[in-house]
Amino acid sequence: MTQVNRIKLIGVLLCSLIISGSSNHHGRIGFWNVLSTKANVLQSYWNFPTYFSHHLAALPNALLAKLARHSVPIAQYTYSLRLLDDKQGDTAKKFWFASINELTISQRKTLAKHLLEQARWGDLKLLASINSLPAGDVLNHLKLETKTPQNRVSSTFINKLGFASLQDQFKPDAQCMFNVLAMSDHRSGLYKLSELINTYNKQPEPKENIFCFSKPIYVAGTIECNHSTNQAAKCQWETSLLKKQLPKNFDFIIMMPRQGMANVSNGTMLVNSRANYSVFLHELMHFSGFEDEYVLSQSKQAWLCRLSGYVAPNLYISHNDDAPIGWHKAKSCQKGGVAYKPSKNWSIMQYQQLGLSAQYRELWLNHLDMIGE
Repeated sequence: MTQVNRIKLIGVLLCSLIISGSSNHHGRIGFWNVLSTKANVLQSYWNFPTYFSHHLAALPNALLAKLARHSVPIAQYTYSLRLLDDKQGDTAKKFWFASINELTISQRKTLAKHLLEQARWGDLKLLASINSLPAGDVLNHLKLETKTPQNRVSSTFINKLGFASLQDQFKPDAQCMFNVLAMSDHRSGLYKLSELINTYNKQPEPKENIFCFSKPIYVAGTIECNHSTNQAAKCQWETSLLKKQLPKNFDFIIMMPRQGMANVSNGTMLVNSRANYSVFLHELMHFSGFEDEYVLSQSKQAWLCRLSGYVAPNLYISHNDDAPIGWHKAKSCQKGGVAYKPSKNWSIMQYQQLGLSAQYRELWLNHLDMIGE
């Protein structure tokens, strides 16, 4: 390069820097005028779009909203994030949806993260349906929430959340009397199971090393469960792919569908993902043979209430008024024999929200000692 050409190049670069610096200087002045003198924000934006786009976060809501309402894509996006942070998701949707085609992959990821934090599952489904939800953790969370079959969800992602997949190895804890497999077919079920298990582990009942639980296992696509809120939760175990894949060296199973009333049958607890800890503990006691002290179903009364004597640690059925001393009538049997329970007042087996009393903890421990002999 000749000396003359070098001088020309230097001159061009200097001119570019001067123009760029001048543009930024005028942009700053324009931005300051908007903030300080109430200059027209829309006109100022179009005069200095680059500067304004880089500093939208400094605009107050009213000015940012004005730009958004005048269809400025970057303002629509920025304003929608503020609305989401203010728990105004429905309003936010109007703005981010209008600008979605103008957003970068990075901006779509940020939007998706905000939607996940607000549990805006419908909005995330919409993004996925128009191919605007980038690959990554948020998409994987959506897969869990929508019960995507477990073989189409990354096991690495599931493990990162602290859960397990069916490909993992499950080993029972030899120190525990009973080992329990915990599983669910949807995201909120996995988190609810984790919450219940963590609560239990802080104060194991009726004492330590009785029940040990696996990590919650994601099993969508391997079992079908009913969808009725007002009926007992039920899953098709006999015809499920899940049954063939479960380890055989566990004592009990907890399956958490989205809906259905809690129940225990054949060593399997079914409890929905809105259940609280008292319900969980009530059902856990069924694993040890405790019976309900409220009115049993007609089908159960038909066979249970025909029996005599101790049919459960907390239930005695009499056909000739030979109740144990200190026991009191229960509502369990409305036909057949008369049911008796050890507590005069309501217990956790009659009304779950009462929690476990000292009397029933002792009853539980005595029963476990008896079956452990």
